[in-house]
Amino acid sequence: MSAKEKKSKNSELEAEKIIEPQPEVSMDADLSQELRATVDRLQRLQAEFENYKKRALRDAAVQEQRVMDRIILDFLPLYDNLERAFQSLSADGDIESFVSGIELVFGQFNQVLEGKGVAAIEALGKPFDPELHEAMLSVSSDAEKNVIVEEFIPGYTRDERVLRPSRVAVSQGPALSEEEPQ
Repeated sequence: MSAKEKKSKNSELEAEKIIEPQPEVSMDADLSQELRATVDRLQRLQAEFENYKKRALRDAAVQEQRVMDRIILDFLPLYDNLERAFQSLSADGDIESFVSGIELVFGQFNQVLEGKGVAAIEALGKPFDPELHEAMLSVSSDAEKNVIVEEFIPGYTRDERVLRPSRVAVSQGPALSEEEPQ
């Protein structure tokens, strides 16, 4: 072969190598397939997570209904007893029996609340605490300053948490008379 033919033959071989890079094509195909598999897996995970969120919301709603049902079941006997008391009053008009029945229902109600961990906040004569009390009035009185002198609406706690603060009147301290220097 002549040098020219050899050169032409080598050029053709080099051209084939450039045109058909076999390892790179299979690497691109592998990467493309791996990318598709990863995207598919991520889409499935996203769908599973969305289903999980929906299921968790449904379960929470069902749990909330069950809790409410238990609370209602605790109060139904109180309602039944109140209904009996009113029926008794309308049937025979005995006020003393009616009042006695209402007192019993009140005792039952108190037991239910105590069973749920509910306790009344002591307010009258205690120092004002903004975490437990809501001041409705500030009044002059013989009591020390910032002491609760009147409770308008009682407050309640449950397990160390305030359910409702007591609404109270707080003392400003003894009123200054006009004769005292300021």
